[in-house]
Amino acid sequence: MGELNAVEAVFPKLEDRDVRIVHLPPMTVAAAYASGEGCEGRALDAITRFVADSRLLEIKPDARSFGFDCSKGEAKVGEPSRVYEVWVSIPEGMAVPAPLVRRTFHGGLYAAHVLRSWDFQDWRLLKDWVDASDRYANDWDAPRWVSPETAAGQGFEETLNFTNFVRKGGRMEDLQLDLLFPIREKVVA
Repeated sequence: MGELNAVEAVFPKLEDRDVRIVHLPPMTVAAAYASGEGCEGRALDAITRFVADSRLLEIKPDARSFGFDCSKGEAKVGEPSRVYEVWVSIPEGMAVPAPLVRRTFHGGLYAAHVLRSWDFQDWRLLKDWVDASDRYANDWDAPRWVSPETAAGQGFEETLNFTNFVRKGGRMEDLQLDLLFPIREKVVA
């Protein structure tokens, strides 16, 4: 048993209890994207300013926020993003000032895993879980929105308790993330 535990420590994997299945509904979002060093923080700062300036949380207290790597070509796990996009859900008719853009997200099914230790290797673990699932298939390449400005990323990092995060000033110590991997149910014949 000790040898098995040692192997699992070297090659960790997610168990079913570590993954939730969630459906994200269709939504209209305001999007900010940035490229180069520090692009994640710059895109998040642009969305945070928009939320404050528009008083979005008074209008839409259930706003959700998602970020993702949208670099062209496959990003390697653990490498900094070259282009990063951040969304916040908005009411359908809300004005979106430049340089932010409006996007329509069509919704979809996701395997969700809470990122607890800031180890983005968890993306690999989540993909491995999906690949091993009897019920769900990898749906990474299925289009769920159109992005003429950037490569359409697929896996999301959702800011949990977004309202509280913004009201506390968007501090890193208050940030909690869910990793969301796009999936579809397998067709049983």
